[in-house]
Amino acid sequence: MSRTKGPYVALAIVMVGVFMSVLDAVALNIALPSITSYYGVAVADTQWVVTGYLLAQTCALIISGKVAERVGQARMFTIGMVVFALSSLLCALSGSLGQLIAFRLVQGLAASMMFSVSTAIVFRLFDITVRGKALGFLGSTVAVGGMLAPVIGGVLVGTLGWQSIFLVNVPIGIIASALAFRYLRLEERLSERLRMDWPGVVLWVLSIGSLVLMLGVLGDTGRFTWEVGAYALVFIISLTLFIRWERRAEEPLLDISVFKVRRFSLIALSMVMFFVSMNMVTILGPFYYEGVMVYDATTVGMIFMIMPGVTMIGAPLVGRIYDHKRFRPYTTVGHLVRAGGMFLMAYAFLIKNLELTLMAFFIMGVGSCLFQTPNNSEMMLSLPRERSGLASSIQATTRNLSTAVGVSLATMLMTVLMGSMDYGAIAGGPLSDELARSVAIAVAFGGALCLVGAVLARMSERTDAVASSQ
Repeated sequence: MSRTKGPYVALAIVMVGVFMSVLDAVALNIALPSITSYYGVAVADTQWVVTGYLLAQTCALIISGKVAERVGQARMFTIGMVVFALSSLLCALSGSLGQLIAFRLVQGLAASMMFSVSTAIVFRLFDITVRGKALGFLGSTVAVGGMLAPVIGGVLVGTLGWQSIFLVNVPIGIIASALAFRYLRLEERLSERLRMDWPGVVLWVLSIGSLVLMLGVLGDTGRFTWEVGAYALVFIISLTLFIRWERRAEEPLLDISVFKVRRFSLIALSMVMFFVSMNMVTILGPFYYEGVMVYDATTVGMIFMIMPGVTMIGAPLVGRIYDHKRFRPYTTVGHLVRAGGMFLMAYAFLIKNLELTLMAFFIMGVGSCLFQTPNNSEMMLSLPRERSGLASSIQATTRNLSTAVGVSLATMLMTVLMGSMDYGAIAGGPLSDELARSVAIAVAFGGALCLVGAVLARMSERTDAVASSQ
């Protein structure tokens, strides 16, 4: 392999692994009705096929990043891809729902092994002159996966059954794994030994697991129940104990000191605002289009392809521009553009103007392009190169948790704004104006979060500029 082609072959391998994990995370929602009928179980039980995957992946991201310091990022990604392919086969062959959930947990662990180091691998593969473009391609992979997953999932389930969603991963995973063993190489300085912080692992899994479950219940009900209170109590206690333990542990699972790096923490908080606000639209938008505009699900799906479509094309272009001129307020402008798009969408929802909502989706896609690649790169650059694995795993964990928070927040806002009114009773009826108002207010709230994100992003950019001038 030549020095020129080698990194791009490795990038393609990483993109395949990320695409498979995104595809399985999103497409399986389409298959849940078929799985429920196939096993003859309740919908509440089937939901664990999705929740278990998210839970295992989110809890294990930091742990996988820690193990990668010893085994190597390239090897960690390759092993994760092999396990993902094998667990996909086992999911397809599951004889009961319990087996399927168990193998989905394994699949979630495998996805964490890939996601925790994917950004770090790309960061190491490319020098600063082309790194932004490469990270843009990686970001486009996530966007394309999310965009095509419902379409691919629907076709596979409708023609070959729900098992085909898993089976398609097997040949692709085997071929990609063989290529990874052959071509995925990194110059890494590995730790001489791995002493796992087991108390930290237990407390981390407890804290993140309880948080994900709490957000899941809030997302389902939109209300504060006793379950939410119990999960919240476990989260607060376990997180407090985790922080206290990690501060005095000789080899901590998560080096808390990285959050003392002002630039790193500001970038992470800006990223939280981005993903939380994004879900204000992706979760509530379908309620508006189906309940107010009375569009069918296929039409709504086509509308929602606008934003990832723009990201797919625009992210690599922004990455190339970023490579040539790094010190520009990309992330700040990205947040501001997205805020403008969300406020426009809120107004369009109120006046029921389809053209304006489509324009708003396009504007939000442009803002996403301006934000994601520069933000991912700057987050990696904010820590020393040897901490790239830790930065990558924190980045992936932040993205997962922020998405879960966004889903729960959107649902709660919807519940509060609509009061005692039932969605099914008002959708498409004379009270649909109230539904439009509720969704518009919630989306406008998302725009306000973008403004907060812009302030945080600007603070991080100014911190970077000061550090560079010294």
